[in-house]
Amino acid sequence: MKNFLREQQVLAIIIGGVGATIVTAWVMNPDVGPAGWIKGLSPGTQSMLSGALIILMLMSLGLIVSVVAANSARSGALQPANSPGPIKMLFAPVREVPDVAPDKAIADLESMVGLAPVKREVNGLIARLQVEQKRRAQGLPTVPASLHMVFTGPPGVGKTEVARALGDIYRALRALRVGHLVEVQRSDVVAGFIGQTAPKMLEKCNQALDGILFIDEAYTLAGTPGSSGDFGKEAIDTLLKFMEDHRDRIMVIVAGYPNEMRRFIDSNPGLAGRFTKTIDFPRYSEDDLCEILRRMAAKQHFALPDEFPVRIRPWIKERSRADDWANAREMRTLLEKAREAQAMRIAAHPAADLSRIEIADLMKATGRG
Repeated sequence: MKNFLREQQVLAIIIGGVGATIVTAWVMNPDVGPAGWIKGLSPGTQSMLSGALIILMLMSLGLIVSVVAANSARSGALQPANSPGPIKMLFAPVREVPDVAPDKAIADLESMVGLAPVKREVNGLIARLQVEQKRRAQGLPTVPASLHMVFTGPPGVGKTEVARALGDIYRALRALRVGHLVEVQRSDVVAGFIGQTAPKMLEKCNQALDGILFIDEAYTLAGTPGSSGDFGKEAIDTLLKFMEDHRDRIMVIVAGYPNEMRRFIDSNPGLAGRFTKTIDFPRYSEDDLCEILRRMAAKQHFALPDEFPVRIRPWIKERSRADDWANAREMRTLLEKAREAQAMRIAAHPAADLSRIEIADLMKATGRG
């Protein structure tokens, strides 16, 4: 109950107000309340008690107003731009703001495998943001920098992870109040009937308010050139208007393959004007993918043989030529298959080490064992 009232602050205020009304009515009741006892005292004593009660009530009222104002200042900016109405707001929990130090958030980004050019671009954005904050603190004129950007690159190269890290960094630097990530695709924001697309897009935009809206494969919103009857244009128009109306409260990142994303940005002058920063994500190298596999295994409390990179590099080199190669996602799939192979091996040898994946397991997972 305590946690419920903490999350439902408006409802807690109403319950407190009802309780205060009941207590006040009892206090002022001349028959059963303290008011009857006070009435029997001398006039001088009554005046002193009345004055004390008035002062106490004013202090209590001031305290309540201060608490409500503080909570409103904190939670109001974290609520959706289009209020769902007073009834729904009673049960709308306040978004919690994570407490992450700027240095830690930046260190987490730096600790990601590979992505050296991406890190350079992001560090440049962070440096500019920090300089603008210092200029503002010294009373110097500042130029608001657009938070929106384009991520280009093949699948599985860390675009979502970097976007999530940016949320933490920008929140820590007070560029975003919450910094949470809302990830969507075309099917989440485009409907099949007239009048349904705009509400779907607005819902996702409101969810991402004070954070990041990450649209993967965003070029699919533009549809096929020359096609008609596609509601993706309505989604784009709704998004652009929301970005303009709440430019200081949302960061939009659109992601996809390089060529497709260039055509997507060029398809609408509003997109080209708002997405002025593009970060290109390179494919992971063979060494990067081996390190990613090692970290994935360690996170699941599995140890890999020291020589495993030498054995799986030829498989990575061959498989990475395929059009459906998914970089880090391929390592996740490889690890799952290796665990299946390990399980089959341990079933035949129950005394084997449960926390170790052998070369034979990896080879079987690659189809070469």
